[in-house]
Amino acid sequence: MAKKKDKKSSKKTEAKKVEVKKPETKKPVAEVKKTLKADKKKISEAKKKQAEPTEEELEEIDEKEIENFEIEGLDMEKLKTTVLGHVAKRGDDGMFQSELWKKLKLSSRDGSRLALKLERQHLIKREKILEDGRWTYKLKIAHVPVSTLSIESAPCLICPVEQKCTLEGEVSPRTCPLIEQWVLTEFGNSKKPKK
Repeated sequence: MAKKKDKKSSKKTEAKKVEVKKPETKKPVAEVKKTLKADKKKISEAKKKQAEPTEEELEEIDEKEIENFEIEGLDMEKLKTTVLGHVAKRGDDGMFQSELWKKLKLSSRDGSRLALKLERQHLIKREKILEDGRWTYKLKIAHVPVSTLSIESAPCLICPVEQKCTLEGEVSPRTCPLIEQWVLTEFGNSKKPKK
């Protein structure tokens, strides 16, 4: 009988232990989802900040590193031409460098170094702007490519006295009425809004 009492008392003790360990109240599903979403956003922002070099970090990059910068497995001349083409298409509005890196599937680190390299080669300009509460860069083409359309109508190409034309001669580009008229016409055309 003593054994039965021991078993009963041990069962009561276990029951008391179980009663002491009450389960925690569960949070509503909506609240858990909201917390998870906020956590994901924080992680995403932290990754962005970690991936993109700060202005101070970019300034610390030495000239030699920028000058010799290459992305393994990519033809840098072709990449440079592609970047300049994309930026030139945007004209005076320019293009956010982050948008360009996404298009080219480059990391922001590689993209920033490439932009610095092109800027130091005087091919693009980087303009620091505040966008959505965050500092970023807009890339603009440094020198707009010359259109061949204006050159095609140059009078020198069909000039009958081109062989005699010199800077100090009787026929000279300084005094040529055909060149003067061509320049005035082209200048007037460049001021008209494009349709």
